[in-house]
Amino acid sequence: MKLKILGMAFLLTALTPATPTFATSLQSQIAAYDAEDCAPVVEQELSAQSIDPKKISKIEYITIHKNPGDDFGEDFEYEGWISFDTCKGNYVVNMDRACFINQAYATHECKIEGIPTRQ
Repeated sequence: MKLKILGMAFLLTALTPATPTFATSLQSQIAAYDAEDCAPVVEQELSAQSIDPKKISKIEYITIHKNPGDDFGEDFEYEGWISFDTCKGNYVVNMDRACFINQAYATHECKIEGIPTRQ
């Protein structure tokens, strides 16, 4: 009996997340049906990176279909492409279908401290 109780306690502990990241995240409040639905996450990321909104000339949202024509269901991710008046290039925020950020990077001449740059 004691072993059974310990087993149940271990199972409950293993199934309980260490941090309730999704439940308390901005993403838990978003129903992402389009890339534009991730706009609050992109805005939050821009704020976290201390990017001056006055330097932003345009933000475009795109959907990337990762397996078009696949019979196993549609798989896609979203990206926010941020253009600036101060440099040629973009700041790209790549997100999964639930708007969680996979990666963020700068392109071409745009340099953002602490963010990798891709050509």
